[in-house]
Amino acid sequence: MGNFKAIVKTGFLVYTLLLGFSSFASDNVNQFNIGVKNSPTLFGEEKFLGNWKYSAENVPYEYAKGILFISKKEGVLAVVVALRGGERKAQDVKVEDNTLTFDLNLEGQIVSVSITAEGDKISGKASSQDGIFQLTGERRLDPE
Repeated sequence: MGNFKAIVKTGFLVYTLLLGFSSFASDNVNQFNIGVKNSPTLFGEEKFLGNWKYSAENVPYEYAKGILFISKKEGVLAVVVALRGGERKAQDVKVEDNTLTFDLNLEGQIVSVSITAEGDKISGKASSQDGIFQLTGERRLDPE
């Protein structure tokens, strides 16, 4: 009978260890799945990549139309805005919740821009101390 108790105790110990290992493995699998589910956030950046013609309402002439050059080099998202008066490089470029945001320094004034993209169309707003201005645009497919 003493051997039987030792066998039962050993069996229970082995069973408990296996259960612990399987639950640990299950947690790791779930963490892997969560990592895969979060990866579409990275793909959210891809829909913004390219060149976009834009127009803004109720802004000075030199800022009313332009082209956004959005690229990603070495994992860093970059935006250059081509205006009638020259090009400006954006700062603090990021994509969160399917919205591209960045800041531009225009004549010493910071303009914050937020844009969403649906297919080949963009829309959004630019805000500065002068107010909030609506933006619209489309993907630039032809060389200009």
